[in-house]
Amino acid sequence: MAKTIYHVSKREGDEGREWKVFIQGSSKVIKLFDTQKEALEYAKHLCAGKGEDEAVVMLHGLDGKIRKY
Repeated sequence: MAKTIYHVSKREGDEGREWKVFIQGSSKVIKLFDTQKEALEYAKHLCAGKGEDEAVVMLHGLDGKIRKY
């Protein structure tokens, strides 16, 4: 079974709630947040519910490049 990869990245062209959480391979946004910190905490919570070996979070910087894995 493949790992679920949750991405946290800046939402382009949106005012206000600018950070999104989504699953790799899907174009659907799971949830939007005002700050990167809130989005990261939510993604970590989703991973904790799946188990350490089943899910990971990839954090993207403002430029879209992966900052932390």
